Amino acid sequence: MFKVNPKVYSSMFSLPTEIVDKGIKFATGEQIKVILCIFRNPEITVIDLAKKTNLSENEIGECVEFWTDMGVLESEKQQETVKTEKQIATNEKVIKPLPEIRYTPPTQEEINKILKGRSSIKRLFNEAEEILGVTLGYSMQSTIHAVVYCYGIKPDVANCLLHFAKSIDNTSQDDIKRIAKYWAENGIIDLVSADEYITETEMALSVFRELAMRTNNDASVPTFAVIELFCEWIRWGYKIDAIEKAFNIMKAEKLTGRLVWKNVCHMNGTIKNWRKADMFTIEDIEKGTKRFETKSTKKAEKQKETSFDVQRATEKSKENRKDFGTKKNKKRTRVKGA
Repeated sequence: MFKVNPKVYSSMFSLPTEIVDKGIKFATGEQIKVILCIFRNPEITVIDLAKKTNLSENEIGECVEFWTDMGVLESEKQQETVKTEKQIATNEKVIKPLPEIRYTPPTQEEINKILKGRSSIKRLFNEAEEILGVTLGYSMQSTIHAVVYCYGIKPDVANCLLHFAKSIDNTSQDDIKRIAKYWAENGIIDLVSADEYITETEMALSVFRELAMRTNNDASVPTFAVIELFCEWIRWGYKIDAIEKAFNIMKAEKLTGRLVWKNVCHMNGTIKNWRKADMFTIEDIEKGTKRFETKSTKKAEKQKETSFDVQRATEKSKENRKDFGTKKNKKRTRVKGA
């Protein structure tokens, strides 16, 4: 519990809670200094910011870009249509597949040159070493370079990506590139969308672990592909009870209770069918299942009656042919005897 000195309240300026609630999670000390100065004096110039924060103009530009991506500051070129499109895409995410990218890794000399010219990249490499817990070799440096320069993900967002990769234990070079490709295709290219996606993923992990506990499965971190399916189910509005129902259906049909990729795909097919039938709650699913079973039973009974009539008609036809053959043979016998 911290006690604030009452004397500091003699002079104040307002600060949005969003800066702390969202921005501080990913903001650096330099970025915090810049935003505080801007809110203290919105008319401050870049030169005055440089004097107050002891930062270069390039560093201040990167800090301003960070807060612009967070939605705290607005650029002159920013359009309201961009915000509207983000608000519309709530339940459906439009995936824009990237064209085949031919990436030529830079040489070590080119990487060193970039590190000298862009402080944001240098900071990203330093933070990557802390996040991954290793000294970056040339291969991992090239991978992080690809995230920024190949997939168009800004350094601050790439930092979030590495944190996410670490949280799901997918920190190999191929894993990081695959996640970067997914983020680029799904428009996760700024800090706001990255924070929303990470929050969504944490919720999906929570649902996965609860399902694993209910079904006596391993609750360790699932693969990236499994997480994506759980994210999609939650995005569609499915709760843990409905997802467990899909698991039990899979278990009954496949005679196995393992929560593995192949079985999760089976669950995904079931949930997709529910979604097509507008069944989202456990009550909807049970009612829909009951209607389907009733309809299937009636259809089976009708088919049974039809097949019985056909069988009876076939037997009757055989009897008629038998009788006809017997009478004809008797007639022939009489003629021969005469």
